[in-house]
Amino acid sequence: MSLTSTIKPALAISNQPSKPTMRAANAGGLLIAVVIVCAAIGYGLGSLVGLPIAIGLAGLVIGPIAGIAVVRSRYKDL
Repeated sequence: MSLTSTIKPALAISNQPSKPTMRAANAGGLLIAVVIVCAAIGYGLGSLVGLPIAIGLAGLVIGPIAGIAVVRSRYKDL
């Protein structure tokens, strides 16, 4: 038994790429960020037209849909 035969399996295991941790938390944070940005854009556009609350709420409704699309495209394997 040589020392190199016992080291090779350990090196093979350590060279395997591992997935980053906290992927689900990052995806949730991205979803919340997209919802907030959509609501802010809706509020800003609504302020220009004179209906900030109504269009801001529309942005708040569109936000989760856009957020799910962004998260799904970014984290396809999650």
